[in-house]
Amino acid sequence: MKLRNPEGKRLRGELITEYPISADGSPVLVVDGEPYGPDDADFLLESSTPGELRQLEAAGYNLPRWGEQEGGGEFLDDDDLDENLEDELGDD
Repeated sequence: MKLRNPEGKRLRGELITEYPISADGSPVLVVDGEPYGPDDADFLLESSTPGELRQLEAAGYNLPRWGEQEGGGEFLDDDDLDENLEDELGDD
């Protein structure tokens, strides 16, 4: 998924269940290699798949959408996400 920090910088995030702070197997949001719990995730959601959005909400992450802020935003189908992320963010 694509995220933005409060300053508008674009970041890549993913939900991971295999992480030390995931005590009960709940997904943890990892952004640029750093884990964030639901109360610590100060990001705007720029784009995600419907599945990712459901997982975020189920795990307690309530990220405002970038589209509700200036700059717009988009939500993608599952098939489009990986291709668009690689094109825009590179393969870091």
